[in-house]
Amino acid sequence: MDTIIFGIASIFSFLFVFTLIVFVHEMGHFLVARWLGFKVEVFSIGFGRPLLQRTDRHGTKWQVSSLPLGGYVKFAGDSGATSQPDEETSRQMRENKPNTVEAARGIFHLMPVWRRAAVTVSGPLMNFIFAIFVFSIFLSIFGVSQRSAIVGAVVPQSAAERAGFMPGDVIKSANGEELQTFRRFASIVAISANDPIDFIIDRNGEEVLLTATPDAAEREDIFGKMSQTGFLGLGPSDEVYTKKFSPVGAVIEGTVITRQVIGDQIAFVGRLFRGKGSAEMLGGPLRIFYISGKVGTGSSDSKVIDDRNLGQRIISLIWLAGGLSVAIGLINLAPVPMLDGGHLVFYAYEAIFKRPLSMELQIIGYKIGFFAVIGLLAFATFNDLRYFNVFDFLAQMFS
Repeated sequence: MDTIIFGIASIFSFLFVFTLIVFVHEMGHFLVARWLGFKVEVFSIGFGRPLLQRTDRHGTKWQVSSLPLGGYVKFAGDSGATSQPDEETSRQMRENKPNTVEAARGIFHLMPVWRRAAVTVSGPLMNFIFAIFVFSIFLSIFGVSQRSAIVGAVVPQSAAERAGFMPGDVIKSANGEELQTFRRFASIVAISANDPIDFIIDRNGEEVLLTATPDAAEREDIFGKMSQTGFLGLGPSDEVYTKKFSPVGAVIEGTVITRQVIGDQIAFVGRLFRGKGSAEMLGGPLRIFYISGKVGTGSSDSKVIDDRNLGQRIISLIWLAGGLSVAIGLINLAPVPMLDGGHLVFYAYEAIFKRPLSMELQIIGYKIGFFAVIGLLAFATFNDLRYFNVFDFLAQMFS
């Protein structure tokens, strides 16, 4: 019974987080499009048949659809949710008609290329701005409890001991990035298995350069599941302090956190391409569902007491949405047709060669992009099933 309740609550938690992120992303497209004179026909949360719908004074249909897994903004001249031009717009693009009349009507694909690029990039940018906003609000209200980047203990025979770390060392930087907290140090190590890191440490007032290569280790994550991560072998000092932020300081710190998350995720993808990262760490919708459930509901075990009220659970989910919003923004900037980054590649071609890429090539690109996205989603889902030991469970059932 507890598992059923946890599952139902997890569904609502996941939909809350995912819908919030999608709304923010699509609102970025919408606001810039409206500002630059595009005609927006539909703003939809979800796909499929509309469940709720209303039309505003500008003629935009706002709707919530039956399949609440994503969303889209449909502009005048689009054939559907993927922003491909409809037949009439395609004909006008082929004939290279002047943009003056169509621009007044707000036809997306006949507007100047810089405006289309601005609308396209505004979705991911809004995801980043939302993350900064969430982090800033939380930091200004609650502050943050943290530990200084001081070594409290060195694990015997670990990579840290081999590199020469000693208790009391103050870690000043890692690969040129200045460190102020042990948490940031741990984040860098976690995504750097088998990659050497250059550390500058302060030892008794003297700066020392140490190079250490974190080992790849299977360790329990914060949700009680085993995953591969970098392990150096350093423990923090016992000193814990709470740092408060002014509103301006919170925005600055929120921006720094967002930049760090972006850098870490880019570094993770780079490690995958270099064959150094573990593809098993690439999570998909099932893992997001599970994490949303843990954050929103606590635990499926009734013996584990979670005394947070509804407001506190929603606050936790908003914080999670802020972090995931960065990932969604980055994914959408990937140069894959069908994603925002793919559209930007097409617009770059058009800006350079003064003509749009042929519709035949664009359609081929959309098809390739579709299969690439589906393939990545399938691979991530496969990783999720391994993460939750589903294959081991099935093997035991049929053995």
